[in-house]
Amino acid sequence: MYNIKAAAKILDMPKVTIRSWETRYNAITPARTESGHRLYSDQNLEDLQWLKIQVQNNGIKISEAVKLLHASRKKFVKPASELTAPTMGSQPYDKQIEELYTAGAEMDSDRFQYLLDLNFSMFHYRTVFFSILAPLMVRIGNEWENGTITVAHEHMLSHLVLQRFTQFFRIFPTSDSLPKVLAFCPSGEHHQLGLLLFTLFLRENGYSVAYIGPDTPLEGLPELIEKQDFKLVAMSIGHKRLMPAVENYIATLKATKPDLQFVIGGRCLGHNENNTNQYYLGNTYEEWQRWLDETQPRRA
Repeated sequence: MYNIKAAAKILDMPKVTIRSWETRYNAITPARTESGHRLYSDQNLEDLQWLKIQVQNNGIKISEAVKLLHASRKKFVKPASELTAPTMGSQPYDKQIEELYTAGAEMDSDRFQYLLDLNFSMFHYRTVFFSILAPLMVRIGNEWENGTITVAHEHMLSHLVLQRFTQFFRIFPTSDSLPKVLAFCPSGEHHQLGLLLFTLFLRENGYSVAYIGPDTPLEGLPELIEKQDFKLVAMSIGHKRLMPAVENYIATLKATKPDLQFVIGGRCLGHNENNTNQYYLGNTYEEWQRWLDETQPRRA
């Protein structure tokens, strides 16, 4: 995702033109941060670039170019008559999750990307990540384990979702006054969704996070932490069977840097006892916020 300054630079367009095409002609609908700042997706930039070519090279009026753009998009959108209303008692974002899952099951990456753009334009980014993408990825993992979808489906969708996370990781400003964080899943843990969400949480609170990802071996980490002066290590596991591995990571890394802080997350860890410089969190945003408020410095 890109702010308007970055979008204008990439497109070589004045910011006032981008705003005009958005507000006056409804050319695109960018996402918004919690403070109201525009965030432009890759699809938004592609649409603006296409409109720019139609206007400058082909002599088409912007109003007509926007009509052509919207007409070309209709093939990706089901008409309202084909959409089934959510049943009573269903989750508020079941429809969005189902649409994304269907696009993924059909290996339609264009539609999947379009639906993601649409969701980011309709909802706050935190809603999309926590209430739509998180349950979607849980469902995809379950369907893969059940044999309903193939490993190719799972890899494609995981890659597309990871792209969205990394785009957002780049847009939040970081503070040099906050501890530098290293985030990874220990060796044997291949599920990274919880770690991605926690990294997003840290980044939106101003923390500089080096995200390594799943199944990270211990070898080389002590040297990396010492060389890069990381102050906080964030690990995520999905099952308590990996706790011995986590304890080994903590002991080894503490031997290199005794004052290193650790935060270990996972749905199985909400009742572990915290101690000095070592915290165990569940998988809810509210728990993360309490931990941040109670133990961590705030952005200067």
